[in-house]
Amino acid sequence: MILQPPAPVTDDVRRVMSDGAYDYTPSLPDRILERIGDFLDGLVGPTFGGAGGAFGGGVGGVLAWLLILAAVVAVVVVVVVVLRSRVRRERPERDDAQVEVEHRRPAGEWASEAAAHEAAGRWAEAVRARYRELVRTLVDRRQLPDVPGLTTRELRVELAGTTPTASVPFDEASTVFELAWYALVPTGPEDLARLRRSAAEALAAPREVALVGVAAGAGADG
Repeated sequence: MILQPPAPVTDDVRRVMSDGAYDYTPSLPDRILERIGDFLDGLVGPTFGGAGGAFGGGVGGVLAWLLILAAVVAVVVVVVVVLRSRVRRERPERDDAQVEVEHRRPAGEWASEAAAHEAAGRWAEAVRARYRELVRTLVDRRQLPDVPGLTTRELRVELAGTTPTASVPFDEASTVFELAWYALVPTGPEDLARLRRSAAEALAAPREVALVGVAAGAGADG
């Protein structure tokens, strides 16, 4: 059998082959995806790929990896949601009836509860009880309004109007309470001692409203 020499490439052939329809050079995105696939193939090819690799298929391999990663993320999200739903809230929401009952508790009851928590080493609960004792005492003295459900910010504003000299220690006591009860910051005996000192200073602060009223009256008479 006599082999014929290859036909020469004519200008017509070159012109036809130069058409973009016959250009099989991979595009830039295809080359990038192929590189990514080769990289992933090198990481897990021995495990998943076997001979020839699992991700040598370019775009298809990368899409397969994206699906795997999405599935892993979905599993992690589900696990986190389930775990969070099973964790018992340390500070449950209180309804209006509970707020009303707590507001009406005498200061002596709060003091007894605080002492029990202190003896048991429940410092956050002791801080809360001592703060409630302070607030109830100020309410009984008419330095705070007898209104249940006021926030610590509202209590600060109200006390600043009746007893300005108590504002600084009351603000410190409120901060200790907020950190222990709402921010859930680890609380110890030193925090309780700080609150008790601040509470004592707030209760010892003199009221100045009456003096301001007398001074205003004297100015009007003059």
